[in-house]
Amino acid sequence: MRIVLWAFVLALAWTVALILIAHTIGLHSVLGMWTGAVGLPGVVISNWIQAQLFRTFHRPLGYTLMFLINWGFYCSVLQGLISLKRRIWVK
Repeated sequence: MRIVLWAFVLALAWTVALILIAHTIGLHSVLGMWTGAVGLPGVVISNWIQAQLFRTFHRPLGYTLMFLINWGFYCSVLQGLISLKRRIWVK
């Protein structure tokens, strides 16, 4: 349960940061580019889904999809890190 909660917090923090950057200095700034790179799976997959299904970009839907995709991605990354840590420290 802690993995899911930590992944939720990470995905939420990233999404809020991206929204703030998009509304202030812009996504094409250095900070905007790096923030997009950190949330890479969500950015790419949500944009692809919207392009295939809606043929246009709806910002609220895009941020929602990015959050959900990154939440799942961060869950798997955190689980992998914990498994790796257990494997290294047990041997």
